[in-house]
Amino acid sequence: MVPAPPVGRRTKGLTLLNTRLRRGTWAQRDFLSRCAIFFGLSPERLDGLERAGRLLELSSHAMLYRAGEPVREAWLLCSGSVVRFLPLEDAGRKVIEVVQTPQLLNLGETFSATHYQSSCESSTRCILVAIDLRVLRAMMAAEPALSANLIETLARRQVAVETDSRGHHRSTTGAQRILDYLLAQAGDRNALAGETTVTLKATKKVIASQVGLTPEAFSRSLRQLIDQGVLMVDKRNFHIQHAALLDTGLGDSAHRLKFARKSRRDAANTAGQPAPGALINLCGRLRFLSQRLAIAWARLAWSISPADASVSLRQFDSEFERMLARLRGLPLEAALHEPLAAVLQAWPAYRQALFAGGVSAADSASLLRQSEALLEAADRLTGAAEHCAGTPDARYVNVAGRNRMLSQRIGKLYLFRELVDARSWVDEQIAASIAEFEANLDELRHSGRRLAELVAQLDEVGQQWEKFRRALEPDPSHLNRTRHARLLLAEGDRLLRYVDTTVKLYERLSK
Repeated sequence: MVPAPPVGRRTKGLTLLNTRLRRGTWAQRDFLSRCAIFFGLSPERLDGLERAGRLLELSSHAMLYRAGEPVREAWLLCSGSVVRFLPLEDAGRKVIEVVQTPQLLNLGETFSATHYQSSCESSTRCILVAIDLRVLRAMMAAEPALSANLIETLARRQVAVETDSRGHHRSTTGAQRILDYLLAQAGDRNALAGETTVTLKATKKVIASQVGLTPEAFSRSLRQLIDQGVLMVDKRNFHIQHAALLDTGLGDSAHRLKFARKSRRDAANTAGQPAPGALINLCGRLRFLSQRLAIAWARLAWSISPADASVSLRQFDSEFERMLARLRGLPLEAALHEPLAAVLQAWPAYRQALFAGGVSAADSASLLRQSEALLEAADRLTGAAEHCAGTPDARYVNVAGRNRMLSQRIGKLYLFRELVDARSWVDEQIAASIAEFEANLDELRHSGRRLAELVAQLDEVGQQWEKFRRALEPDPSHLNRTRHARLLLAEGDRLLRYVDTTVKLYERLSK
């Protein structure tokens, strides 16, 4: 009989919970029957696996096994995520893989070695089934279907290793490696529009190691993907924007955007004056950030996830400052100087009010006024940038950007309706914003640009807009006040991602 690991073993202050969780119950049998390798096994064979296994719970950041330990069991990950790594002589580690989908772990070492060469640590709380390896080997000899399933699984993983972005680091940029990794996690879906969300349970440091980047290079490359509109990141959620993945300027919906290394000449060109559409988008981001900041402040007043709201407030503040610094460093046309000065004049007072800490009715009314004043100044600046460009495509960048802002202004006004004594004015502004959003969306749909990915993305925007409209007026019998606000903000965030991708597509077309 293979001895079980000691109960309650502690690893770096964290407990490895090796308690048998109702061994022989339906849960363990269910986990085994859903593993692809065990598909097609008879109930009697599954009974044998169940008797040879035990259900375990592993706490976060605890060791499952260490390099040098004997291989005695096969580990089936049922839920959670783990990191496999090679320990290095300098006490560091080289990450081999991050596993966050149910599967048998480390098949290569499990069936070819007597002792582990790698170590395995949980990155979140995990549920696993440990199967006596001797019983599993005997069953493989008696069940050709089980052996065939194992060979097929090993073959797929071998192909994945051979085509992994880590195998051609010299020829790919950091942005390309991150994108390839995320697409692999998403199943490399090939949709024309919309988004796919990948939730990474491992830390960014671990992911950076897996794709062969330092944490600093990972952050820079991630910023490049975000600036290109390909990704939107919310904590551990990476929202891949399908339409932005395509090289829209080519008019070929089958051609995916590539992040190649730039020559020195290209780098010098991109460091100067941005293209007209990019400048309009840059100015427009100030416009919508003014509303995002107000929403974060209002969430604090409502006590809606206040810790997250505080983090968002600081992040939006940093991004606003970054946008302003970039604009101040550009050789702008004279027509932009006065409206930029107006933004610079309105920003300090608004920023001070955001971080003053007061949430009274007077504070709310003052902050609402200042957010509207900064919005007006940023809108004038964006309009001036559109006028300087003087092309229809430049106008569409601005119109799409207005809808990006309106998606957030409506949410802001909804929250402040409960905080200030101006309900009738707020309701009028919400109605006007709704009407403008729909008029803008109709204009974009009839803009004459018939690229397949743009048409599909505008359809996605329209569908999400209807969900957002319905969330404005929920059934009061099902949602209380705070839950309603949470729902509205969640739908607004999703709408924002879709509209922001539309802005990026029009920006590319304006070059």
